Formats: sequence, C-alpha cells, structure tokens
Amino acid sequence: MGRYVLRRAGVSALMLVGVSVLVFVVLRLLPGDPTVTKVGAAQGIDPAALRQLRTELGLEDPLPVQYWHWITGLLRGDLGRSYFSQFDVGVLVGQRLGPTLELSLAGVTLAVVLALVLSVLPTILGGRWLGRLVGGYTTLGMAAPPFVFGIVLIALFVVRLGVLRDESYVAPSADFGGNLRALLLPAVTLGICLSAPLIRYLRAGLSEVEDSRHVRTAVGKGIPRRSVVLRHVLPNALLPALTSLGVTVGQVLSGAVVVEFVFRWPGLGSLVVDSVYKRDYAVIQSTVLLLAAVFVLVNLLVDVLYGVLDPRLRVGEAVP
Repeated sequence: MGRYVLRRAGVSALMLVGVSVLVFVVLRLLPGDPTVTKVGAAQGIDPAALRQLRTELGLEDPLPVQYWHWITGLLRGDLGRSYFSQFDVGVLVGQRLGPTLELSLAGVTLAVVLALVLSVLPTILGGRWLGRLVGGYTTLGMAAPPFVFGIVLIALFVVRLGVLRDESYVAPSADFGGNLRALLLPAVTLGICLSAPLIRYLRAGLSEVEDSRHVRTAVGKGIPRRSVVLRHVLPNALLPALTSLGVTVGQVLSGAVVVEFVFRWPGLGSLVVDSVYKRDYAVIQSTVLLLAAVFVLVNLLVDVLYGVLDPRLRVGEAVP
C-alpha cells in the first residue's frame, strides 16, 4: 500500500509542475500588457516609464527567471503581489476563499443528495417513466453550461415569480439568514450541474450490480426490493462513483468561476475573472495553481481510497 500511495503522490506532484508551467507560459502568450492596463488609456505615456514599470514588476526578466522567482516564492509560502492593488496575493485569496468554500460545499452537498435520491428511486420503484425523467434531467444537466441554469433561475424565481429577491452576499457571522438567502440560487445552480455526472455513474453502477448473483439470490429469498437496493446494490455501486466524485471537484472549481460571476458572488472565481481583465499575472497564476492543487489532491485521495477498497488496483504490490 505504501508504494501505491507514493507512486500516486509522485504522479500528482508531476501534474502540478506541468500545470504551473502551462499556466505561466499561456499567460505570457496572451495578448495584452499588464503595464499598459495599469496606466490605462492615457495618451503620451513615456516608453521609458513603461519599461521602468515593467522592470519594477519583474516583467523584463527572462521567462525562466520569472518562473523561478514565482516557484521559489511559492515554496516559501509567498504567492506574490498583485500588480494593481499591491496587496499580497495570499491576502486577496484569503479574503475570497471563505465564500468559495461555502458555495462549493453547499453545491457538492446538494449534488450528492440529488444524485442519491434520483439514482436510487427509479431502482426501487421501477417504471420507465421515472427512469426517463431522471435520464432527461441528467442529459440536460450535462449539456447546459452553469450560466444557463443561473440565468434561468434568476429569470424564473426573481424576475417572473418574485418569490426570491436578488440578494447580495453577506457573511454568515453578520446575517446568517441573509447569507442563506443569497446562497440558495448559486448553490442550486451548482448542485444541478454537479449532480448530473454523479447520477450517470451511479445509475450505471446500480444497473451493473443489480444483475449480479448475490442480488438475484437476495431477491429470490423474498427480501423486499427496497432493502435489497439499499443494503446490497447501493453499497457495491458506490465504488465506481468515486471516480465521478473526483471529476466533480474539478467541475466545482470550473463551475464556481461562472456561477460566482453570474450571481456576483465574491469568491475566487470572481477574483480570477477580474484579474484576467486586468492581466494581473501574479493573481491569476497563483490562484489557478491553488485551484489545480485542490483538484489534484482530491483525485489523489480518491485514488488512495480506491486502493484501500479494491486491493487489485495496488499495482506493483507483492501478491501473497
């Protein structure tokens, strides 16, 4: 087991190195100059002043030197300094991390609940109409981007029906009720998009396990179908769904960017979007690498959990 964990950890570390290089290079290839964005559209800017500003920001250094300064700073816990606000990137991330974690946790929790209910009910109750409804929900959830669901929910519940108000974010410590009201629509939007792939994997696993011998034996003994599904089918179908859970975290990170922008949620997603407009390399590259690290870490934990639950996956382990 130790070799398996070390091997997966090594692959994850290499992935992070690759992501850091990719993000760093792509940002430098994009059109636009942070110094021009910083001074604005003013006319008659002295080119020497622009070069001086680029030198102060470290943009005149060769790309390998810039990358080395960034990576060594990360290893020391220094995420860099924003080109525009001059605040430490760590401070900016810390201010936005709480709302993003709150939205992500609410979205994932709702997605898991929806996935379990909508996957298990058709298996217990049977009937083609219920299975088709769930299948249609899954297809729609995987096909439509998050901003579509966000706009539809706002148009329906805020504009058309008027049952909800367009709430601005407020910290839970300041107004817990107001925080829940502001969280409702973003969490539902994210939960719908995240639940669709989970339902697809879980329903496939339930269908496969349902045809196994031990399940047919339990049915033959006269055990109620609900007990068979909950006690025999569902636990065995959860293992393949772990793969989808790891991918879901990646969708949380990417979907949160769009959802936060639609609902004006002050999280990391809106910070990244604002930094992209400003070409604030320091904020973009450190924030994206942080989100990638969370994604890689969760997938590493899923791989390790797979190895614990299924010893056949521990490739290279000695077989007694």
